[in-house]
Amino acid sequence: MEIKNFNITVSNLPYLFAKITALDMGEGYVANITVKQASRSTDQNSRLWKLYNALGNYIGHSGDDMHRLMGYKFLRYQERINDEVVELIRSTTKLDMQEMSKYQGQIEHWANDIGFVFNE
Repeated sequence: MEIKNFNITVSNLPYLFAKITALDMGEGYVANITVKQASRSTDQNSRLWKLYNALGNYIGHSGDDMHRLMGYKFLRYQERINDEVVELIRSTTKLDMQEMSKYQGQIEHWANDIGFVFNE
């Protein structure tokens, strides 16, 4: 039996204990428990789309365009797949609160360099 990425809550803790208790102790097991990073907040997401739209209006693009453009500019990374390096773009839905704050700061810094100031 394998359990991956089990989000522990008060309500499902008894289920987890039952699963652990049912393990065959003749086998070897490894358990890792980590603190879950807080995902981006709804306020951060709302602010991001206001920023996308305002910046897009400033340079003549839609908010959706800005979402793609800024993702390419600041969330791009490379990964090797079958001996080929490919570029991927990290989804903003995967950012935690700290990463989302950094991402928005990068956008605003870039926008300031082209004369745009975001007034919330």
